[in-house]
Amino acid sequence: MRNSLLVTSDLNAVVLVDTLQGDQRLVISKRGVLLSVLGTEICASEVPTTLEAFTNTAIGTKKAFFEFDASADATKNQLCISYNDENNTVFIIGITDIGVGFAGPMELPQAKVKTFAVRLKNSVGTGLVSPNVVLVRLETSGAKRFIRFYHLPAATNV
Repeated sequence: MRNSLLVTSDLNAVVLVDTLQGDQRLVISKRGVLLSVLGTEICASEVPTTLEAFTNTAIGTKKAFFEFDASADATKNQLCISYNDENNTVFIIGITDIGVGFAGPMELPQAKVKTFAVRLKNSVGTGLVSPNVVLVRLETSGAKRFIRFYHLPAATNV
């Protein structure tokens, strides 16, 4: 799968898989990882210190469109990010509290699966870069850790 995204099982990094360049591991931190589209290719970058103020301003009072409990039992939870280049869409799938003891095909209850689709460009032929980005970042609330996803404009007037 050329140019796809994975979240490591320890939930500490996003890996951009590109068969032309190999494994590109990006650490999810409190600053986060930005996902964008250049042409028809997904791009990912850790947020550098110099852009931290920009991303915080872009978030403002926005709520994350999805949050995943990163402090929960990793053996019962799965987080996946996938990119479809045909329609410039990022798919985020979070699966929680699933027993791993089943021995065969099993349909997962809808209450255990949350799926989001984020189109970063209106169409494949529209522009070189996406006008929006997805910010994936680690945030804490008390003793709990969450990976939160924000849909943000790529540029602001600040």
